[in-house]
Amino acid sequence: MDILTQNFSEIRSPTSFCEDVGVGGTTVRDDLAEAHRLAWEHIASPGTWWTAAERVELATTVRLAIDDDDPLPPWVGVTTSDRLPGERIVADVAHDVAYRIGRHAATVSRDVARAVMDEIGELAYVELCAIASSVAAVVHFCRNAGVEVPPFPEPIAGEPSREHPALADAELNWVPVAAPADEVAAVVQAYTAVPAEQVNTWRMADAQYMPEEDMIHADWSRREGGLSRAQMELVAARVAQLRECFF
Repeated sequence: MDILTQNFSEIRSPTSFCEDVGVGGTTVRDDLAEAHRLAWEHIASPGTWWTAAERVELATTVRLAIDDDDPLPPWVGVTTSDRLPGERIVADVAHDVAYRIGRHAATVSRDVARAVMDEIGELAYVELCAIASSVAAVVHFCRNAGVEVPPFPEPIAGEPSREHPALADAELNWVPVAAPADEVAAVVQAYTAVPAEQVNTWRMADAQYMPEEDMIHADWSRREGGLSRAQMELVAARVAQLRECFF
């Protein structure tokens, strides 16, 4: 099957996806394909604070923000425009911040985040951010690889679990994290208050970047002849600077 037209919902195994090639003959690794497939399944499953239908609706807004050819400025809520469907199940404030994260993440200040959390709840906001980062990772990868972005799966019925670990206020993050706080980097503990999102995020990070347990190794490389750790970090730092990714 041509990788340019297939989508993740049609993939029966990561191997079948990996055997195809993208634009320029780039082979997609099986672990990367599988991580992205599982991310799409995860978005369409009941979450901790949002139902699957709500999660897919929010993910669709993030996708809209990324693809928008004439993006709204960050101070304009997408729900005040005609870019979203008239019938929605998620509160406007959540859609507005989902669009803003998807398109203007660097403009989300502590005050902006606090205002949203006051309306939808701190842990629901954490989950929303995790959904947005998952969508952004898959969409940008597909676009840059010349692969058609797959549609979101149909939402799975079920209620949010509303379960969370013991929480602590963090100095390194604007949101609560799993206790104990601040014993690891901010980016590592950011989603720990919503464990299902932490698992999905680091499953993707293992494939897209490097396994968390290998971060202590300055000479780590995914394969012989591949990028060195120093080269990876140089690319990551440059992309973060260009994307205004502050962490």
